[in-house]
Amino acid sequence: MASSRNGASRRQAAVTPRYQRVADDLTKRIGSGKYPVGANLPTEMELCDQYGISRHTVREALRQLRDAGLIARRRRVGTEVVARIPKPSYRQPTNSIGDLLQYAEETQLSIIEAKRVVCDAALAEMLESREGAEWLRVNSLRAVPGDARPVCMTTAYLDLRLPNLEENLEHLTGPISAMLEKVYGIRIARIEQSIQAVRLGKRQAKLLRASDGGPALRAIRRYYDERGRLIELSNAIHPGDRFTYTTSLVRS
Repeated sequence: MASSRNGASRRQAAVTPRYQRVADDLTKRIGSGKYPVGANLPTEMELCDQYGISRHTVREALRQLRDAGLIARRRRVGTEVVARIPKPSYRQPTNSIGDLLQYAEETQLSIIEAKRVVCDAALAEMLESREGAEWLRVNSLRAVPGDARPVCMTTAYLDLRLPNLEENLEHLTGPISAMLEKVYGIRIARIEQSIQAVRLGKRQAKLLRASDGGPALRAIRRYYDERGRLIELSNAIHPGDRFTYTTSLVRS
């Protein structure tokens, strides 16, 4: 029996990438207090010697720890332990329109800026509008209550033909889509969504309290009413370590 368990362990080790095994071991050591919060991890070269691995493998392992929120790499200071347990990420099921709207209801919106924009040819095409039409561009951050780190930053475009739109956004903390349905009697009948892997720019990283150049997901959503009219377009950037999409597909 012991031989069987040892064989399974060796097979599992062979499947798991080396950097992941090192990251898992360092995570355990941080959790146990071997490397307490506020202390520095060994240098890259020391970790190379300790685990018998290359510098590239060490850096990939440390990236795993950084993305999990356990460490922060500071120039001329070293790699500091900043948390004992990995930070949670937000899981978003996307099996229905209700799921997407529920996500917005479970998180809190903070509007950074709302500005009127006039459509040029490119923007008019994106918004399925006409050149010269006026839309409201809303930049915002969204966070899970109790967590200071935003889940995403969003640039949304709203049709300014909706009366008193700017006033209705002034004290909004919940979903824009819910406000549109409640205040204007609009029923969202269809949402089109596309997802793309991107890297965070400097401004995005700063607002999201994330690493410049870090991995992220871009989700572009188009909200249509029952007449097929586009009423909202949102472009949301999610840090890769804070957000997970889950989808359940059923064969009919």
